[in-house]
Amino acid sequence: MCDSEMNRKRKTMKVSDKPLRILIIEDDEDHAFLESDILTDELDCRITVAGSKEEYEKVTIAEQDIVLLDFNLPDATGGELLHLIREKTDIPVIIITAQKDLKIAIETLKEGASDFLEKSPTNIKLLPSIVEKAHALYVQEKSAREQLKEKELLDTKVETLRQVLTTLSHYINNSTTTISGYAQLVQQFPNDRNKIDKFANISIKETRKITFVLKELEQFVNNMEIKTTNYVDIPNAMFNIEENIQNKMKEIENDSDS
Repeated sequence: MCDSEMNRKRKTMKVSDKPLRILIIEDDEDHAFLESDILTDELDCRITVAGSKEEYEKVTIAEQDIVLLDFNLPDATGGELLHLIREKTDIPVIIITAQKDLKIAIETLKEGASDFLEKSPTNIKLLPSIVEKAHALYVQEKSAREQLKEKELLDTKVETLRQVLTTLSHYINNSTTTISGYAQLVQQFPNDRNKIDKFANISIKETRKITFVLKELEQFVNNMEIKTTNYVDIPNAMFNIEENIQNKMKEIENDSDS
């Protein structure tokens, strides 16, 4: 297969459903044009070129998918630009450098660069495949992070709900135990009017407690569905529920005594 046929075939293979948005930061206009030409020949992409730090600052980096960064610019180093980029986004940044800068370029990998490429006629042909691989890896890792975050959120909600149910079951169990105890007492003295009246009042009071506890549970579940719960929220959620229930229990006890 000749080069032109390979290029046409490659260009039909999109790295995503939309054109890949590539920012080239390069002060050499001829080299920037060469990079753009090679990339647009082989990839479905949209190129933006910035020739300096000043021009980069006019670009909305959030609208880019990947950056090709020349290591030496007239008003900044590649390391300085990399730092500015990393303050705003984690998209792949590929350092394009001359041979004399290779050691420094390698150091940028520790600072957040995704890859580097030495400027040469041979290497420049590798640019489309390097861009594709860097973007594909980024998308894969981002998806994995999002899945992990969703799992952690689900685990948090399950743990929170477990703790809430444990707390609420304690109050419900207390009420049902009280009702059951008085019911057995009335069975032993079926003609004792005072015990029957006492049982009726106790049943009403404890039923109110159970009803309130169940409403607290319903409200908590509804809140979990509409907002994100994180690990920090668990103690606060538990404290609020405990406080609400204890206050309501006191209110019910006071009502029954009056």
